[in-house]
Amino acid sequence: MHKLAATFTLAGVLGLAAPAQAVTATFDDLPVPPAVDAATGLFFANNDSNSYAGVVWDSRFRVVGDAYRVDTVTPGPRFGIPHSGRYFVTNEGTGSNNDGLTITTSMILTGAWFGRNEYYGYGAGADQVTIHALGGNAELASLVFDLPAAPSLPPGPEGPGGQPAVLQFFNTGAFANLVGITGYRIDRREIGSLNGSWVADDFAFAAPVPEPGIPALLLAGLGLIGWVRQTRKSRLG
Repeated sequence: MHKLAATFTLAGVLGLAAPAQAVTATFDDLPVPPAVDAATGLFFANNDSNSYAGVVWDSRFRVVGDAYRVDTVTPGPRFGIPHSGRYFVTNEGTGSNNDGLTITTSMILTGAWFGRNEYYGYGAGADQVTIHALGGNAELASLVFDLPAAPSLPPGPEGPGGQPAVLQFFNTGAFANLVGITGYRIDRREIGSLNGSWVADDFAFAAPVPEPGIPALLLAGLGLIGWVRQTRKSRLG
């Protein structure tokens, strides 16, 4: 009885729960992915849910297969190149609807792989993304990443053709210094007028850093354990 009570007291003081684990959103383990030569919203590829890999994704995230082409007649170049597996994501929408995608989570985004899509070769797409760490309605910090340039195909009837870029790592580990993160927003700098798309893959998340008061709470819990044990010894002695 006393041992069980002490255990519950410790759990109440320390707030024991299953710790958040590091996770990587690869987009290759979705329940209903599109064909590799097609694309669909993350919501639909994830059994009508925006919750994937322990975080909630903006409904405008689109899952794309590595063989997907906008122009299937010529055929044109692939839309993008995944960092791993056969799927990646892009920002879905046009104009302002293609900007400001959000990710809702208290975990730390430590990095992701980003690149330009095939529109770059046609003078459009996006050449830069900015990721903002959010704490409720406040912006805690932001990091900017210049998307790597993509090669061009030889000129054709419609001008120089675009190639997708190989993705490069966007290190956002500096967000680990922040406390109170509730999510992220991805903005982009558009070039041209063909949706301002970027492509990305393998978003890596880590457990949030404990708030300053947590270590003190842990010490208090350990002190409580010692007090309970000492009291029990005194009573039994």
